[in-house]
Amino acid sequence: MWNTQSRLIPFAVISICYLLFTVTDGAIRMIVLLHAYNKGFSALHVALMFTLYELAGVVTNLGAGLAGAYWGIKCTLVTGLLLQLVSYGMLFGWRDEWKDATAIAYVTMAQMFGGVAKDLTKLGGKTVTKLVTPDEKSTQLFRLVSMLTGWKNSLKGVGYFLGSVIIAVSYELALASMMGLIIIALPVALLGLDRDLGATAKKNAKWSDIFITHNPNLNWLSLARCFLFASRDFWFEVPLPFFLRSPS
Repeated sequence: MWNTQSRLIPFAVISICYLLFTVTDGAIRMIVLLHAYNKGFSALHVALMFTLYELAGVVTNLGAGLAGAYWGIKCTLVTGLLLQLVSYGMLFGWRDEWKDATAIAYVTMAQMFGGVAKDLTKLGGKTVTKLVTPDEKSTQLFRLVSMLTGWKNSLKGVGYFLGSVIIAVSYELALASMMGLIIIALPVALLGLDRDLGATAKKNAKWSDIFITHNPNLNWLSLARCFLFASRDFWFEVPLPFFLRSPS
């Protein structure tokens, strides 16, 4: 009984933090997009603001697993939450009097921290299900993964909705509300997780492990996911801004 509880505690803690973060990750996209739209930026300018968000996510995805193996999931999760606070905090500094080029560069940099934060935090959400599930209970593992993924996708939609609704009231209120969710998640992660959760011996963690696998199914799945996520994000960051600027 105690062993079951000890396994479920990190799952519950990381799930809470990951799902709260997911709301803010969905919201930040709508907040940036709609605020830029209200400021009169062109559709192309809005699309440029998301470039480093996506590129930083790709780079972080490559190194996040290695970072988790070295320093544990608690470290990567807390770092991701803190970087999300940095991203939102920087957006408070977006000034109306700036030239377009300055504003685009600044917002793009702020979004970069959000991209790193997303994938550092996602590492915990995707990994903890494997860590808390015994090897002989693969069916339970799949159920946990599908449940967490379903919650994540639903709450990202909630984030889109909340970001759109709250920014209609106030840009600053939208930012502060989402920062509040991260502030709620931080102590949960700091107090609820063991620092060594997910960490392995450093001699066993190598960069080559990221790129070299002996499972062809894993390689094909990784390639398919590249196209999947590229198509998912493309519709949001290119067609949607152009749609908003299209003649009514």
